[in-house]
Amino acid sequence: MKVAVVGCRGFGRVHLNALKELGEEVYVFSREKDYAKECAEEFNASQYFTSFEEVIKSDADVIDLVVSHESHCFMAIRSMSAGKNVMVEKPIAINMNEARSMINASSKYGVKFMVLENHYLDPMVWEIKKNMNKLGRISLINVRNLRLNRPEGWRKHKELMGGGALIDGGIHYIDSLLNLGGEYSEVKASCKKFFSGLEGEDTVTAVFLFKQGMIGNFTYSWSTPSWNLPHFEVYGENGNIMDEGDEVVLKILGEDERRFKIEKVNTVKEEIRLFLDSIRKDKEPPIPLDIAIRDLKCVLDIYTSCGEN
Repeated sequence: MKVAVVGCRGFGRVHLNALKELGEEVYVFSREKDYAKECAEEFNASQYFTSFEEVIKSDADVIDLVVSHESHCFMAIRSMSAGKNVMVEKPIAINMNEARSMINASSKYGVKFMVLENHYLDPMVWEIKKNMNKLGRISLINVRNLRLNRPEGWRKHKELMGGGALIDGGIHYIDSLLNLGGEYSEVKASCKKFFSGLEGEDTVTAVFLFKQGMIGNFTYSWSTPSWNLPHFEVYGENGNIMDEGDEVVLKILGEDERRFKIEKVNTVKEEIRLFLDSIRKDKEPPIPLDIAIRDLKCVLDIYTSCGEN
């Protein structure tokens, strides 16, 4: 399988390392010729390109888009129109119209298309989900990720991001929250910019009312130097469950706590492997496009609640 990685810097390098470990043949793209050549040498790429049209005209089977969010729609549809299978980093797009256009194009051109959301494969989340029934009626789900991040490059710019921290790293934790809580009927949120240097928001809090009746608290920030707080907490009438390091801790009232060791998984490598396998075996990709739409809609609902356009 020949995979052309569009975006040699930043997270593109994570993809290239994963593809290298998987033993796939790779091509690389960068508009800077010297860097494209350097990247090709580092990752033993068969070819390097300095224009996107060269990538489109190549014999690549898959185009892997690790680019600014506002570029996702154009690059994905252009790739699909050339008969290329496409995987693109989350979010699928910066608005719902673009997202649906990308999905429609994948059907029109008969190619495989997947949005890479590695948190969808996080074994920690699914172990918590599996044990939630032991808690009885659920009252509260907390999902948080707090850190200090001052990004450089395109991530600083609201127009290229389609927002701020929420639509970038925050959408990972939106995915986890919705995998735990299911559909929601209402969300109220606050968005604020502190000292990350972003044009968009760097801190978001949101309160969800889920259709199953529980409340969800969501907090994501790039302006909060933090110690290791749990990312996930679920509370119910019989006890609670949360993550602690590489373990899931289940505490049932009147019983000794139980701990479940979670095996470390390279979820980026795994999502790429599974997508390529879906092409080879002509089956549905492992992360449904409905999930990408669900997660983006939630992000946009939060922005609407915050008064963002």
